[in-house]
Amino acid sequence: MKYRISDVASINESSISKSTYIGSVNYVDTSSVISGNFNGYRHYPSISEAPSRARRLVSKEDTVISTVRPNMKHVGFISSKSDCIYSTGFAVVSPKKDKIDPYYLYLFLSSNRVTEVLQSIGETSTSTYPSVKPSDIGNLVIDMPPLDEQHLIANRIRLIDEKKNQNSQINANLAA
Repeated sequence: MKYRISDVASINESSISKSTYIGSVNYVDTSSVISGNFNGYRHYPSISEAPSRARRLVSKEDTVISTVRPNMKHVGFISSKSDCIYSTGFAVVSPKKDKIDPYYLYLFLSSNRVTEVLQSIGETSTSTYPSVKPSDIGNLVIDMPPLDEQHLIANRIRLIDEKKNQNSQINANLAA
């Protein structure tokens, strides 16, 4: 069946306020996430020292997808609990787990087809660079099999993705 993303997930449901947040900040900007790979974060001793865009909170099994320059594929899957605060340049897509498998949603949002659609929408934006709104992501249509089939598909692809990441780490260690 076909659904809009906004029917099977919520977008940007949790943010922080500079006036009420206390503590240090591990900040992730859009350039730190590329094609599912997270390349660290910047640490700030307090929220007042962090960039003003440090606002988005994530939960385990959310997908973060950049709303700026979609063709750069700044999209990632939050596989474990995170203490990081993400840039408002990301849309945080939180799956409704009774409707969609979280990794299946990530696979859809990180697909080349979605990247192309978002890039074409972004090119019509009035900003100086291609950008999309969270509602553009929410309006994407996904064709979904039943939930049990989504789980099977997502689990198999996730195992392959994990093996690829392991191999990349081994290769990096061998090259060092």
